[in-house]
Amino acid sequence: MTDNKSGRSSFSGVSRRNFLTIGALTGAVSVAGCGDVLSGGSGDGPSGTIDASGSNTVAPITSWAGENFENEYPDVLVDVAPEGTGAGFQEFCRGNSGVQSASREITGDEVDLCSENNIDYGFLEVGLDGLSVVKNSENDWVDNITLEELQLIWEFEATEEVTRWSDVRDEWPDEEMQLHARDSASGTFDYFTEAINGEMGDIRDDYSATSQTNEIMGAVADNLHGFGWGGLGYLRDIEDDQPIEAVPVESDEDGEFYLPDQDNIEEGLYSPLARPLFAYVNLATLEEKTDLIGSFVRFYVNGAQEFARDEDFYAAPDEVTEENHDKIDDWLDQVGASPDDLTVQRD
Repeated sequence: MTDNKSGRSSFSGVSRRNFLTIGALTGAVSVAGCGDVLSGGSGDGPSGTIDASGSNTVAPITSWAGENFENEYPDVLVDVAPEGTGAGFQEFCRGNSGVQSASREITGDEVDLCSENNIDYGFLEVGLDGLSVVKNSENDWVDNITLEELQLIWEFEATEEVTRWSDVRDEWPDEEMQLHARDSASGTFDYFTEAINGEMGDIRDDYSATSQTNEIMGAVADNLHGFGWGGLGYLRDIEDDQPIEAVPVESDEDGEFYLPDQDNIEEGLYSPLARPLFAYVNLATLEEKTDLIGSFVRFYVNGAQEFARDEDFYAAPDEVTEENHDKIDDWLDQVGASPDDLTVQRD
């Protein structure tokens, strides 16, 4: 049975994430040391290649999990291809990848594509992320921003009507905004446009669009009038060294303004711009390569909280970890296998 919905509406540092986001990483490098939370087997263990496509945002977590898995099992290659959630689902739903990182839930059209190609799948929640709304640090007029103002700036109807800061608030400068954000192949794009503008894909057509979040952050850091949004982890990579910072955003929970920090995200206050992050698994690959795929996803779940925090994201709650393990057990049963068939066991 396919899970159609999620049910939920380093190499830390610049070098690793920039390496990932420019698409240079096609495989993972073995890194010594996994931490006490990570479990691995002994002996020969699993072997083979795991094709992992998908989200640019989630790629650092999946890659870090893969690097640690390779360190435990040197006959394994976890090949991470961070082309974006939408592009990744196109590959995943055609059977061209075994694991799909996703920064949003699968869409109805993608469900249909998987169905057309007889792709059964399941999903795991591997962390939490906040989307950061960012300004240049020399910008001294944007102290906070409301959800209505974000929509005013970013919806399609704003393309010709809202171009200057003073178009948003009268007291802001009569200077042109320089807008930067993700392109339409991105799950981050899908999530932001739906959460802020009310419809996935609704966005003005004159902003600087890119598939690389580090380019967004760099552009805003380089321009006093730069303004944009993207995954929080990329801001964390450069905010100590470059003139860029997050803008407090109005919460749809209580109407107050919050920065995207750990407490606000994990307590649900930084809403609607906090979201779960996912890994989808092709169950046919689990059936064909039970120990390889099953041990990897078990390993991923065992260490997911650590992997997410290592990569400047946030950990899903303990109960989500247990739900993830239960799902893996169910998938194994579905393909005629059992947890005992895996080298890596549940922590």
